[in-house]
Amino acid sequence: MNELQRDMKYQVNEEKADTESKIAMKKDAIQSSDESIQLYEDEQKSLQEKLQKLNEKQQDLAMK
Repeated sequence: MNELQRDMKYQVNEEKADTESKIAMKKDAIQSSDESIQLYEDEQKSLQEKLQKLNEKQQDLAMK
């Protein structure tokens, strides 16, 4: 293997490592986003349940 081939192999390995690192960072970002989405969905569900209970309470008071 001559020097040019070694340099090319090194460069390919460096690019491969860099690309794998970028993929890992994107996966982490996606996971973080998914967790945030889940938190917002849980909060939204809780608020919708609270609104439903308040609507029921309002109807009960209107009937009295």
